[in-house]
Amino acid sequence: MDIAARPLPLSDAPGHAPLWVHVLPAGTFPALGGTRTYRSGDLTSVARQSMASARGKLVVDENHSTDLAAPQGKPAPAMGWITELDVRGDGLWGRVEWTAAGTARMTDHAYRALSPVLVTSGDGTVLRILRVALTNNPDLELETLHHAATSPKNHEKEKAVLSYPFTELRARLGLSDGADRAAVDEALTGARRYTSLHSRLAEMTGLPPTTPDETLLAKAQASAEQITAHAKRTKDLETENAALKSRMATQAAEAFVAEAGRKKAISEGLAKTLITLHAANPAQAQEIVDGLPDAPPSNVTLHQAGQPTHTLGMGKIPGMAAFDAALGLGPEDLAGGAY
Repeated sequence: MDIAARPLPLSDAPGHAPLWVHVLPAGTFPALGGTRTYRSGDLTSVARQSMASARGKLVVDENHSTDLAAPQGKPAPAMGWITELDVRGDGLWGRVEWTAAGTARMTDHAYRALSPVLVTSGDGTVLRILRVALTNNPDLELETLHHAATSPKNHEKEKAVLSYPFTELRARLGLSDGADRAAVDEALTGARRYTSLHSRLAEMTGLPPTTPDETLLAKAQASAEQITAHAKRTKDLETENAALKSRMATQAAEAFVAEAGRKKAISEGLAKTLITLHAANPAQAQEIVDGLPDAPPSNVTLHQAGQPTHTLGMGKIPGMAAFDAALGLGPEDLAGGAY
């Protein structure tokens, strides 16, 4: 539901911009090339609600940049501000405080028409004006950009109506001249998704929503590189910690087996098995050691009637080589009577 853009009462005197502009016609007026009709209704109420919702200043932009450019993070500067709405016989007129940029465009006659963004009820009655745009296409077919809203008074379904030339809309969306309404709707849906993604990414990176794409991408890439570096360092620390735990477990197991060898008969092969087992399960290793036979004394003297006395050294006992190694005893120590 669009309305035809209204001609601007431009001043013919150079160096001057119009103080008052016609923003809404009185009575009924056509939209969408005459296929729809809108009604201005109670202009006093429209003026009051419009100024109240805008907090006393309705923005005047160019080519609807507030609605089309700003959501994509592009500039949308105000050309002026409507600070007062006056009800006249032919509709609503707005008193404009032009910015320097807006004054330059007006005095240069850069634009010749206005295109308002309206909120309407379901039957086409205008409820309020959201903002006004400068345009140069008052005679082109106008299409509609809608979004749902709710009236605080009667909760009826409303629609924000953006009057914008269809051909210019196609161009701004990067579509060909032959693109139909379905193509435009699809492009607008994609633009909304982009805007939502852009806003979420800006929030995640701690940057303003108006941050350019290139800056957002650079920030996101830097953050991703930091995360990757942190993950690698964490992995390296985990590997180092696991290796340290393994070494400590092995040292504890070796000490355990060496101490157990002082009291139990443990062969060299069994000692290696117990070291491996103790590193993984100390309780099970202790249970096995507790079940082993006790080791004989350091020197066992055998007495037989009528026979010479023989002494059995510890080195003769099977498995004592592992004990010697665990205690750091070599052949010379054994020869000197270490046992």
